[in-house]
Amino acid sequence: MVNNGGYSFIRDTALPTVLPIYRSLPDKLLYRNKTVRAEFEKAMAETVKHLYSHPCICYWTVFNEGWGQFESERMYSVIKSLDSSRFIDTASGWFSGAESDVVSPHVYFKPVKIKPSEKPTLLSEFGGYSHNVEDHSFNLDKEYGYRFFKDREAFEDDLERLYENEIIPAIKNGLCGSVYTQLSDVEDETNGLITYDRRVVKVTPERMLDIARKLSEEMKSVCEK
Repeated sequence: MVNNGGYSFIRDTALPTVLPIYRSLPDKLLYRNKTVRAEFEKAMAETVKHLYSHPCICYWTVFNEGWGQFESERMYSVIKSLDSSRFIDTASGWFSGAESDVVSPHVYFKPVKIKPSEKPTLLSEFGGYSHNVEDHSFNLDKEYGYRFFKDREAFEDDLERLYENEIIPAIKNGLCGSVYTQLSDVEDETNGLITYDRRVVKVTPERMLDIARKLSEEMKSVCEK
């Protein structure tokens, strides 16, 4: 869903990162403006109804990293009543709601470590490695990412190590899926696998196919046990 509120570095990034217990605080009193809440709920319902028949959608995310999050338990019930056929991620990233079909961490500032859970665990954001390609970027003076690489080969090497050392081993602990940040550069966000103008692919397809093969083999091995 479209974010319902503004971003605060302290509230939405710093505190959830430093104090994990902060992520489980109740959200009933957040974003109390009745008009804003009503508009979000209306837009959420319209989004589900409009996109309901698209077979490529397997998963709805209600709130992302606390931006505009309120009454997440009730929002889960609302969207579940609109579509019970798909997974619902009530609060992706930081602030876990009382009800959700998945566990949905975002991991950037530390190694990926997945804890066993009764629910499917989806690493819904990770990576964010930045490699700015001259003549194919929105702005060469600004970069946004979580690690920065001037050399393409070093970028690919560390990306491959990230998968082999952290993502693939996490499957045996219950990791069911992962979403790399991100597919393409978006203006000053230079952490895409493809450049802003979509003209340069920063990673060698053969290396990514090898990573995909290893992911598939590990998942198959775990499922067979």
